[in-house]
Amino acid sequence: MSQLFTSKVTIIGLGSQGLAWALNLRDSGFDVNIWLRAKSSSKKTADSLELSVSNELSSIILLLIPDGQHHNFLQENQDQIPDGAAIIYAHGASCVENNFSKTFPKFNHLLLAPKAIASEVRFQFETGGKLGACSSLEYALGQDLDACRVLIKNLAEGLGITAGPYPTTFKNEARADLFSEQSLLCGLLPYAAKKSFDLLIAKGIDPEVAYMECWLEVKLIATAMVELGPRDFFDLISPHALSGAHKAQGLIFDKAYQNVLEKLYKDIENGTFFKEVKAQDQQKMRSEVLSFWEESQLQKVHDQLSEDLV
Repeated sequence: MSQLFTSKVTIIGLGSQGLAWALNLRDSGFDVNIWLRAKSSSKKTADSLELSVSNELSSIILLLIPDGQHHNFLQENQDQIPDGAAIIYAHGASCVENNFSKTFPKFNHLLLAPKAIASEVRFQFETGGKLGACSSLEYALGQDLDACRVLIKNLAEGLGITAGPYPTTFKNEARADLFSEQSLLCGLLPYAAKKSFDLLIAKGIDPEVAYMECWLEVKLIATAMVELGPRDFFDLISPHALSGAHKAQGLIFDKAYQNVLEKLYKDIENGTFFKEVKAQDQQKMRSEVLSFWEESQLQKVHDQLSEDLV
């Protein structure tokens, strides 16, 4: 399947991930084409960055539109996609949920998932930094396996991946990604920070102090955790921080908390979470969440201090 060795790739969509991938791959020498829907607002962005835009679909397709749009795109365009084409996903959820390897069996469905937000994917590339990823070839067509392996390697290098891509499965990547978002990254950190901030304000602590302690220092602590590792991080922190952390974790992470984590994972594993997402009005939910944060004192203090502190 020599066509997979070509440097021409088609990126579907030009959102934050699509833009980062497009710029990194273009700067690495790939022939990048952007596929956009008619009257897409991203056309101006593509033109300003001198990215080629057309509706021609090559044999390498990077599916970087939101997960919920993947099935419709493949359904509507399957006749225009060459047989044996490589459909590459940056996240495994849609392929697992919709069983694409069976629904669209004439394509190679491949996973290449950088473990960073889009801005970090671009920043690490531009600065020669470190970037990890995982990948899966489990849904590669048998006769194309070797070509797909080379393709993923080349794309990873073009994106600036320096660690991996580590082999996994679509299912494992999807479950880990969705669970970590809920249990830690998006479901815990910002809301725990807000609850801590609100309590300090209620106790008479100055808003500026509460903001720096409960929001700004999250970045500093996270950086130290990642750079030092668990053991050296806890060896570094002060006696007060060490004693306080030991006390708090014993109070917070009880059996009830463990049950919450187990439920979050179970709902992802058995498909309940996917059904919930489909049943939700996403636009309404986003509007409600943004309003919640917009009206919070934490947001107001952030707006006041961000120019000087961020």
